[in-house]
Amino acid sequence: MHEIYQKVFGVGKAIKGLDGLRAICVLFVLTDHAGLTKRSESGTLAVWVFFALSGFLIVPILFRARQRIEAGSSDAATEIVLFMRNRALRIFPVYYLTLALIFLSTVTLVAGDNVDKFYGSVSWLVTYTTNIYIGFVRHDWLGPLSHLWTLAVEQQFYVLFPLLFIWLPSRFWRSSLLIFLLLLLAVPSLWVFDDELMFRVNSLSGFYAIAVGGVFGLVARQLGTINLRFSGLAILALGVLLVLQHLYFIFGGHPNAALIIAPLLSGLMIMLVTVCQNSAATRFLDLPLIRGVGVVSYGFYLFHGLLLGPSGRLVAIATGMRDGTAFQIMQIVTAFILTMIVAIASFVFFEEKIMQMKKRRVAPTTVAAGSNG
Repeated sequence: MHEIYQKVFGVGKAIKGLDGLRAICVLFVLTDHAGLTKRSESGTLAVWVFFALSGFLIVPILFRARQRIEAGSSDAATEIVLFMRNRALRIFPVYYLTLALIFLSTVTLVAGDNVDKFYGSVSWLVTYTTNIYIGFVRHDWLGPLSHLWTLAVEQQFYVLFPLLFIWLPSRFWRSSLLIFLLLLLAVPSLWVFDDELMFRVNSLSGFYAIAVGGVFGLVARQLGTINLRFSGLAILALGVLLVLQHLYFIFGGHPNAALIIAPLLSGLMIMLVTVCQNSAATRFLDLPLIRGVGVVSYGFYLFHGLLLGPSGRLVAIATGMRDGTAFQIMQIVTAFILTMIVAIASFVFFEEKIMQMKKRRVAPTTVAAGSNG
C-alpha cells in the first residue's frame, strides 16, 4: 500500500504544479457532468485548459527532437517513430480498455439510449474521430461518451503536427507556430463560428488551443526558472480571470468567444506555474493530495463517465434522494472516490507498466532498415 501511495502521491515530477492543474480540471469536468456546474459549462473550460497544457508539453518535445536532427544525432524518421510510439503507449492502452469496459457493460444492461449511442458510434470511437461524428454527422452529444471527443482531437494533432513541423528548422518554429495558430483560429471562425457545437468539436479549434499552449511552452523553455515577485498572486489572478471571462461569455450567450480567449489565459498561467516553481500557487498545486489526482487524471477522465451513473444509483439507494443539489454533491463525492480507486489501480498496475516501454530507444539505422521499433 505504501508503494502505491508513493507512486501516486509521493515525489512529484520535474515540473511542479502541472499535475495540480490537471486535478482541478478533472474536478471541473466531474461537477459539470454530474449537473452541479452544467449551466456554467465548467467541463468545457477544463477541456480548453487541457488542450493548452498538452501543447505546452508536447510542442517543446518535438522542438527538442528537431534540434537533435539539426545536431546530427538523429533523423526525422526516427523522431517521428519515437514520438508516435510514446504517444500511443500513453494513450491507446487505457483508452481501448475503457471502450472494452463500455462494451462489457452494454452486454449486461437492458438496451437503452446510451447503449444505442455506443453501438452507433463505435467505429468513430475506435478510430479517434468521435469529434467529427458528434459535430458533423450526428449533430448532437453522445451522453456519457461525449467527453471522448477531446481525445480524438488530441490524437489527430499528435499525428498531423509532427509531419508538418519536424522538417522545419528550429529557428522558424516560434514564428511558424504563431502563423499556424492564427490560421487555425481564422478558418473555423469563418467556417462554423455561428454553430456552437461544430465550432467546439471541430479539429481546427482544438488544434488552435493546443498550438497556443505550444507557443507558451517554447517561451517557457527559453525563460527557464525565474524568481518573479508576487508570482503566486499573478497565477491566482490569471486563474480567476480565466474563470470570469468564461462565465461572462457563457452566460452572455457567446460561448465560442470564451473558447478563443481561454487558451491564451491558460497558456500564460501554465507558463507562470512552470517558470515560477517557488511561487505559493505552485507549491499549493503541488500538495500531495492535489498532485495525486493529477497524476492519475487521464484514467480519471476516461473512467468517470462509467462510474457517475452507478454513483448516483448508490446515493439514491442509500438516501432516497434522486435529484437536487444535495444529491448532486453526494453523487460527485461518491463518483470521485470510486473513480480515484479505479484510476489509481489502472495507473499503478496497467498504465505505468506499459509506459516503461517508452524508455527503449530506437536507433536511426534501425528505423532506416524498416524496423517497427
